[in-house]
Amino acid sequence: MRRAYGLVSFLIGIPCVWQLHIQAGDLSSHLYNAWLANQVSDGRLPGLYIVPQFTNVLFDHLLSFLMRLGGPLIAEKIAVLLAVEIFFWGCFALASAMAGRPAWNATPFLAIAAYGAVFRMGFFNFYLAVGLCSWAIALVWRNHPRFRWLAIPLLVLAYTAHSIACIWAIGVIGYLLIARRLRATGRYVLLTASALSIAGAARIVAVYIQSRWAPGLHIGALLGANQALIYGPKYKLIDASLFCLCVFLLIRRLEASSNIWQDSSFQLLFLNAVAVLCFPDGIWFPQYHVRLTYIAIRLSLFSAILFCGVVGRLKMYPAEKAISATLLVFFFSFLYADERAINFVEQEMSRAIGGLPVGARVVAPLTDAGIEVPALQHLIDRVCIGRCFDFADYEPPTAQFRLRARPGNSYVMTSISDVLNLENAEYVWTNNDIQLYRLAPCDAAKEFCAHVVQPGERLTNQQVDATPHWWTPR
Repeated sequence: MRRAYGLVSFLIGIPCVWQLHIQAGDLSSHLYNAWLANQVSDGRLPGLYIVPQFTNVLFDHLLSFLMRLGGPLIAEKIAVLLAVEIFFWGCFALASAMAGRPAWNATPFLAIAAYGAVFRMGFFNFYLAVGLCSWAIALVWRNHPRFRWLAIPLLVLAYTAHSIACIWAIGVIGYLLIARRLRATGRYVLLTASALSIAGAARIVAVYIQSRWAPGLHIGALLGANQALIYGPKYKLIDASLFCLCVFLLIRRLEASSNIWQDSSFQLLFLNAVAVLCFPDGIWFPQYHVRLTYIAIRLSLFSAILFCGVVGRLKMYPAEKAISATLLVFFFSFLYADERAINFVEQEMSRAIGGLPVGARVVAPLTDAGIEVPALQHLIDRVCIGRCFDFADYEPPTAQFRLRARPGNSYVMTSISDVLNLENAEYVWTNNDIQLYRLAPCDAAKEFCAHVVQPGERLTNQQVDATPHWWTPR
């Protein structure tokens, strides 16, 4: 059994090292801002400052620490590998506790979730918090007198990573503790009251807080299958196949139990589905300058974990194992090809930056319309570490992170509306005091060139066809 744990730990970490750089959206921004934070702590970069912050900072502090020890590449590999192991085994522990036995049959689903949409978006504070919270819930679920209290320090640590995951964990733990004290009828009342409370909370958010609902009905998020929907249309086949397999396994689980509605694991999955259907995809909190986004994707990750717990006690048929293994192989094969292609884009950007003066201010508004997650939006950040400054760095002006910028500084924009206009629409450059360079594809398409932005020049987002249309890289 120990060998099985060791082998799975080794295999789940391979995607962290199979390319030069890990391509995960905001990861480049986290690395870049950790480097900036170290510079600010050393008394450099006047106009930038660090504020005391107690949530949404754990992964960033880890990167800053590791970067001082071994540089950005070492920090990237170690921090992400650590986050993946914590997440995967935390989810495995929770699924096993819910199933009452080691949930090995759920490992293909957990592996896809570990490298799915939340990972590819680069939401690593949230991702790390979910892993820690899963460990905490598992301890409470097992209800061992000596170890269940360890859930408290785990939740405190998870809060420093991201508060939303802690709110979810506290809700799950509270529901579990109450349900254990109730008989069958009381559990139905608790389930109904909880579902109405979630719907009521969503209604309050809709009325009193500025919010945005994503169009369409996100069916794949109900069971977490849409975590597989990342780079391009080819993942839609995996997403659809995974969803069908999940539905089939859930039906088998329903048939195997005559009183599944009294099962806390199934009730929690149902309640999470209610949250997926009711809550908006973006919420504007007054203390921040930009909305909290991609809530459906975050809730979908909770769905994936709870689903693994619900079906964890099923004995899978050989055909089901073969299908899940096939989906796993295709998913990671696509990932390898796509990451290699995006790494090629990053290498070309690095080559173009090499011709600029050290400390140059740069913007690179790029997007790939053929993919589901913004893989290119912050790619310039990692390229700029130690060489240039991303003038459109989004973290300081959001007020969601520890690094902030004073108006008039020469390193980053201070208006989040300017950053969003540059990333998504059009921005007119009017500053005469800073020499700004724009990085964009040359006429050769696969190469990048840098040119000086003139006052009055209109900057628009440029399309780059980065990822392969199928598994073969171009």
